[in-house]
Amino acid sequence: MKIVLLDTSHNRKNFTCEEPSLTAYIQKQVSQDIRKRLATCFVAIDENQDVMGYYTLSSESLGRDAIPERYMKRIPRNYHAPVILLGRLARDIRMKGTGLGEHLLLDALFRSYTLSCQSIGAMAVVVDPINEFVHRFYKKYGFVQLPDSGKMFLPMKVIEQLI
Repeated sequence: MKIVLLDTSHNRKNFTCEEPSLTAYIQKQVSQDIRKRLATCFVAIDENQDVMGYYTLSSESLGRDAIPERYMKRIPRNYHAPVILLGRLARDIRMKGTGLGEHLLLDALFRSYTLSCQSIGAMAVVVDPINEFVHRFYKKYGFVQLPDSGKMFLPMKVIEQLI
């Protein structure tokens, strides 16, 4: 299994996960988001080019007051905090219990960290968990709840230690 940018050779029609909106996204919406440059999509594919999991990355910014207080000192008063949004992450139900979800997350964090060092400025990765189970999943990797938001935040300094 390898993780690559989504392209037309990848079979998405058989992908199914527990969350119907994430299944529908990879099957019907992701191509439009890519064309509109709203997101990039990375997929875990098997030897038959079947999508076994995926995640999306986008750029985003947070108002200075939206980030955890201990990180505010790094952001000048009139700035927004540049972050990378890990917008969606899902694995096929057939891959449940294999660790693919964790592997996809670590790949997304490594890719985000590399981008923040080499291509764009970003101080953290942000996620917006779809439910409590997903919230606990991200919390296990050090993501912290953002004030007044459902979103969670993981600074690049922490990602650097993870990888």
